[in-house]
Amino acid sequence: MGGKKRPTLSQLAKKAEKAGQQQQQAQAKGKKKEEGGAKKQQITAEERLLEALSKEIQTVNAITAYDVASKYGVKMTVALRALRTLRAKGDLVLVSKGHRTEVYAPARRAAS
Repeated sequence: MGGKKRPTLSQLAKKAEKAGQQQQQAQAKGKKKEEGGAKKQQITAEERLLEALSKEIQTVNAITAYDVASKYGVKMTVALRALRTLRAKGDLVLVSKGHRTEVYAPARRAAS
């Protein structure tokens, strides 16, 4: 017959107070994450990747983004960005480009 029992005024007040505290905590966590240094770590990780790649490309005949991503455990987009950066520097030469894959070779091997 009846419906669902409605909470009392004191229960509603407690629930609203608890929700307000949770929002404040969430905002505080969000600010800490923004201030954190996630981007700083990403930049240094990319720089380390570029250094490692510049040493490695001297020994390989050809390299793709998949090779870099699987060997160094980074995302494909990071690997592509790193290869394109090395291409812009002149360390790599684009040998072949398809719909999904870009194959690069060291500049000294492509010249000879």
